[in-house]
Amino acid sequence: MKHSSRHLSTFIFILTLICGCLLLSNSAVAKTYSVYDNCYGGSCSAVVSKNKVYFSTTETGKIQCYNIKSGKTTTVIKKNGKGFYSMKKKGEYLYAIYDSYGGSDGSNDSIVRVNIKTGNMETLAKGCNFVIQNDNIYYTMTERTRDEYGNDYDKEIGVYSMNLDGSNQTACSDVTLSTKQPKKIKTSKGTLISSGKTYSDGYYSPYKLTFKAKNGKKKVLYNVKKDKNAAEYSSIWYFTIQGNYVIFKTYLKGGKYGPDGALVIMKTNGKGKKVFYKRTSVSGW
Repeated sequence: MKHSSRHLSTFIFILTLICGCLLLSNSAVAKTYSVYDNCYGGSCSAVVSKNKVYFSTTETGKIQCYNIKSGKTTTVIKKNGKGFYSMKKKGEYLYAIYDSYGGSDGSNDSIVRVNIKTGNMETLAKGCNFVIQNDNIYYTMTERTRDEYGNDYDKEIGVYSMNLDGSNQTACSDVTLSTKQPKKIKTSKGTLISSGKTYSDGYYSPYKLTFKAKNGKKKVLYNVKKDKNAAEYSSIWYFTIQGNYVIFKTYLKGGKYGPDGALVIMKTNGKGKKVFYKRTSVSGW
């Protein structure tokens, strides 16, 4: 009986040890990806690719392309609804969240990809909050649901992965998607640092952008408080750094119906600053 007890105790000890190792192994491979890996803010999205800027702004349903050298802007795609968000480029495609909802009181999001050359759009999955890692897309899968009051909304199901063409959709219990937005963005070229005010409710309002090069030298790129053309109470609503370029959104005076929302591009050395898109402020923009 004593031998049986000892054997049982030994078995339980070994089983516990194995389970502990498995748990440690699973926690070691668990990954967290940042949805906002190179940008802060919403209502617009911009992707820099060589001499072109692909950008989208809310309430237009468009993805447009600004040619940095020629200064010309063309339309890649025009759809209904509020439009495209969180754009990322991979090969000849722009991957994005497409909101087909027409009003300002809700959303109906899908993950899509748009061929840059043809403008053709493919819907890959019903979802939001996605990242691209190698040849996989990790995203929050959603399901269109109706509440007790008859209102339709997107219900989050969980984190899934899929191939770049939308195939092989699989649940991922070991992946977390972080939606925390960065106050500074580190790149191989240097770091884009924002300065601003954090309110009691946690809302952060940036007003200055500074680029810190790898050698430690700093350059203030923009300070909305020192911009005479900035609208009253304006701040920086979006910013991103990609390669040698910084793009940000602010509000400028002089619009026909009030302040204009404006997208500005400039190099990390402070040169070449230009407003490449501007339109009247509306809901969401």
